[in-house]
Amino acid sequence: MERKSIYNSIGCTFLSLGLLLMVPNSAVSQANSTPPAPKFSVTVKPLSLAHLYWHFLVYQNQLDTKAGQLDSQGLDGRAMRRHLQDRLGLSDADFSAIRKSSARLAPEVKALNAQAAAIRAGGHTSTSYAQLSALTVQRESDINAEISYLKQMLSPAQIASLESFLTTFFSPTNASPPGSSSGQQAVPAAVQQ
Repeated sequence: MERKSIYNSIGCTFLSLGLLLMVPNSAVSQANSTPPAPKFSVTVKPLSLAHLYWHFLVYQNQLDTKAGQLDSQGLDGRAMRRHLQDRLGLSDADFSAIRKSSARLAPEVKALNAQAAAIRAGGHTSTSYAQLSALTVQRESDINAEISYLKQMLSPAQIASLESFLTTFFSPTNASPPGSSSGQQAVPAAVQQ
């Protein structure tokens, strides 16, 4: 009897080892197979030219702010301040309009986003959506006012160069071509969640 139990335990051990050896092979074959194609497609909505201006102006304001901090610490912030200016090839006089515009737009958008965040924190009510929509309209109005200002201050060639830069630097694959309308507007970043 003792012999049968030894053979049974040895047989069970070999069977267990055989099964263990088979499992990694099936796992490897599954890992090496190509995954099935997704059953959905992702469509990326192109950014409007107005939104590219917005992001450009806010970015320039961030660069100017950081350059000012470096200057106050006794470091040279000139390279940071002139980063986009140099890429555009604009003189200090021509770029001053962009600096003024960015200094106006960045705090306006920041304040609107803070208002939107406060509305969202208050919960969803019957009036909250209308309030958030009004903030979106205000933001778009502020952006369009800065674009109009820049188009008055810069030459048509400089505007064309700026818009070409915006569509390649700020949105190389998702930008609407210059001149396209921005009929569908997004909500402020604080509202999107």
